[in-house]
Amino acid sequence: MVDDQPKENALAQPVLPKSYDLSNTNELISLLKDEDEAEIKVHLANHLQKIFDKANLPDYRLVLLYDDDFTINQFHSNQIYEAVSKFDKKYNILMVIVSDGGKIEPAYLISKTCKRLSKSKFVVSVPRKAKSAATLICLGADEIHMGLLSELGPIDPQFGGFPALGLANALEKITALSSKFPNASEMFAKYLTANLNLRDLGYFERINESAAQYAQRLLQGKTFTDGKTAETLADHFTNHYKDHGFVIDADEASHLLGVQYVKEGTKEYEIGNDIYRFFQFFSLLFNIFKSKTVRYVGSIENGFDSNAKKEKD
Repeated sequence: MVDDQPKENALAQPVLPKSYDLSNTNELISLLKDEDEAEIKVHLANHLQKIFDKANLPDYRLVLLYDDDFTINQFHSNQIYEAVSKFDKKYNILMVIVSDGGKIEPAYLISKTCKRLSKSKFVVSVPRKAKSAATLICLGADEIHMGLLSELGPIDPQFGGFPALGLANALEKITALSSKFPNASEMFAKYLTANLNLRDLGYFERINESAAQYAQRLLQGKTFTDGKTAETLADHFTNHYKDHGFVIDADEASHLLGVQYVKEGTKEYEIGNDIYRFFQFFSLLFNIFKSKTVRYVGSIENGFDSNAKKEKD
């Protein structure tokens, strides 16, 4: 008697993983609709690697600090360290950075770490914004690659959305008003007694001074023109600008730091811009189909992180 039943074990074929071209919108949507996050992470890393390879920058290893939601903190410094400490030191480090800023201390450590662990050059690509503490990271780089929409910003630490020096500025304003309107001086004195904490005033000023010290350390050893020094530039970035959101574009950055440090229209900038454009679209679709936000901090292979909730402060 002949057994005509199919021999499943003998005939079964291995199931190959489905491939997706993430430059195709329909395939990107299919990936997000049909696959879990572990699979999405693999395909996303593969696509970012293709973007990097296409840029033809063989002397670099790529690290990303792309976070629109969370401010820079110890998580970011840990992720960056875990990434770059695994790089072969025969390569330079290229960081694509998109951030509104955050804590000064981890930003300082990120910049120092990337500089220390690169072969000879640590460079940053700023496709759009690298503000406040993210600007501090850039000051420690050997080159800052920018475009027309790139922006650095003042390094003025914030507390609850207000600048550290804001309290001192408010006190100066009230003092000036008291001199201008002496009959109201008693009212101003009562207001200050009720609302001003002198310990806060001193603490906030020291925090701002610390930011200037960190900036000076990262700028130390560089040569600037027109009599500029690490000390004067650090003071400029922390104390000159009146608004936390002030745009320091490529022209102003070049004027301050010099064209030897600020580069425009380079391959390094272009890869940052390509990654930015892709990831902005990817993030939008990911939020639609997964109801989560994403960030990418660290290496291409391990930087993806989802469900990053926006901070309240």
